Amino acid sequence: MIRSFLRALVALALLLGSAPLAALADPPAYDDPGMHFAAPPDFEKVDIPPTDPRGSDQSEDPTPVAAFVYHKGKIDQRVISISVARFDGPVSEFATSHITQARQNGDTFVAKNEKTTLQNGMPAVFLKVDSGATAGNFLQRFEYLVCDGTRSIAVAYVGPQGTFSEDAAKAALASLYVVVYPKRRP
Repeated sequence: MIRSFLRALVALALLLGSAPLAALADPPAYDDPGMHFAAPPDFEKVDIPPTDPRGSDQSEDPTPVAAFVYHKGKIDQRVISISVARFDGPVSEFATSHITQARQNGDTFVAKNEKTTLQNGMPAVFLKVDSGATAGNFLQRFEYLVCDGTRSIAVAYVGPQGTFSEDAAKAALASLYVVVYPKRRP
């Protein structure tokens, strides 16, 4: 009887002792009413001030809503960023506009532009973008572009060229899940 009581007490202590640790842990994830994304566990979440998950009313420019960093400050640092903007058109229209803006930044080359779907079936465009040739900072960026009926969403994986593959970028972005944004939600 005493032995089972002690086991129960130890189990309860372990359970209660681990609860605050789990509550303090900030998983590298982003959630809003229309989207879920979980970064790989070796990424750290970057603090971004809370914003409207639908994008800004004052600007058509994308609003960053989440960012995650891998090997912060190291030569092979990589960043995953999520940006949104108010937009109610098709993903093909958003992709065309997004690519045009990227090309206006100078030494940017869109190496891949393909229609795809996310794992949950949401239509998307996958891009591979190379940049930085004139500055000597060669970066590669892989992006999923998605529209959820209320906003455009760009989820990008960026890092120094040659430090990761397209497959690694796709694996890091694989948890992206987007649904139609609820119209009556803020």
